Amino acid sequence: MTEAELKARVVRMAHDLGWLVFSLPMVRNKRPVNGASGYPDLTLVRQRKVLWLELKQDGEAPSAEQERWLSELPAGYVVRPRDLEDLPRLLA
Repeated sequence: MTEAELKARVVRMAHDLGWLVFSLPMVRNKRPVNGASGYPDLTLVRQRKVLWLELKQDGEAPSAEQERWLSELPAGYVVRPRDLEDLPRLLA
């Protein structure tokens, strides 16, 4: 499964469960906001709850910038294809 396919499945699942989903656009593989490098792929919001999801292939590790963002966010998670079965629990 490609990261694009993973993103599509996660977004569809989130929408089905009532989440609003935001994704910062990429411009030539760079974030358009200074200092946003490593910001998680998806921001989900529902009923004043916010989740930040970094999407990765199985066996792929987040970059140092991604790890920094995830460590600073109160609810940051890495989601891989192998996590799709358990994702509904996180999104419940």
